[in-house]
Amino acid sequence: MNEKRPPEINGFLNVYKPVDYTSHDVVAVLRRHLPRKTKVGHTGTLDPQATGVLPICIGKATRLAEYFTAMPKTYLGELTLGSSTTTYDKWGKVTGQAAPEQLAMVKEEALLAVLPQFTGYIQQVPPMMSAVKIDGQKLYKLARAGVEVERPAREVRIFSLKIKKLALPQVQLEICCSSGTYIRSLFHDIGSALGVGGHMSALERLAVGSFAYTQSLPLAEAEARLQAGDYSALQPLEIGIAHLPLIELQTETDFQHAIHGREVVLGLSEAEAPACRVFYQGRLLGIGETRYEAQGCACNEMLLLHMDKVLL
Repeated sequence: MNEKRPPEINGFLNVYKPVDYTSHDVVAVLRRHLPRKTKVGHTGTLDPQATGVLPICIGKATRLAEYFTAMPKTYLGELTLGSSTTTYDKWGKVTGQAAPEQLAMVKEEALLAVLPQFTGYIQQVPPMMSAVKIDGQKLYKLARAGVEVERPAREVRIFSLKIKKLALPQVQLEICCSSGTYIRSLFHDIGSALGVGGHMSALERLAVGSFAYTQSLPLAEAEARLQAGDYSALQPLEIGIAHLPLIELQTETDFQHAIHGREVVLGLSEAEAPACRVFYQGRLLGIGETRYEAQGCACNEMLLLHMDKVLL
């Protein structure tokens, strides 16, 4: 007798991560309430002490995580001026302390003058307490062993940096930034630029792309819903890739070519795209790549679609 197949569950779940949970912890909590062998993952690590939006990928959504994680993120963070720490946050050991009279000289005007230096494309050195790998080793593991290594700076983008509340030495900032930005490093660098040091004392992620905290489910509620077999909060696969260019196939022949790994000729009027969402008759087929290629002779180029991921 054939074993009954469990239902296939696919989609994104907008979860609000509580404090003292790792992103992996959240995945583990939710996985145990899903059908056996269902793939589950997250779309960007949040530190255990941080709270906020953590989109969870379920089923076929795990195959789209790489496109979703590149979306801009918005944070609300608290910067405490006057002291620097080993981890660039309040949970590390203090490495520098500004004199009270030095800290008292920092006014709102000085902060406003410094912030523009940290908007746009900036170079950022990852903190030692991070998951970045150097020579195959994660930095946080080296840091826990008391080893500090040189970390190359990398480019990130700060789209906006706004003061939301000012009660010096605490500053509450809202940051919209590119994927890969470390808010702890940003706050450490702002404190250094002001000459008094600084560290992150609180962090909440408000949004990842279109997934906002106002529509997120507390982890306990998300767990209760899955345990009850209620999947109504799952967002469809296309939500996670809505920022990608859209290709709508026009014929059954194109559809068959796409799902069987053959290239599809699209014409001459569309732009090349390294990743695009491909639909047929309103249904998401998967992720493809478009590029112009010579057909017959170099002077006769056509835009071709190559499927990268088929999700049917």
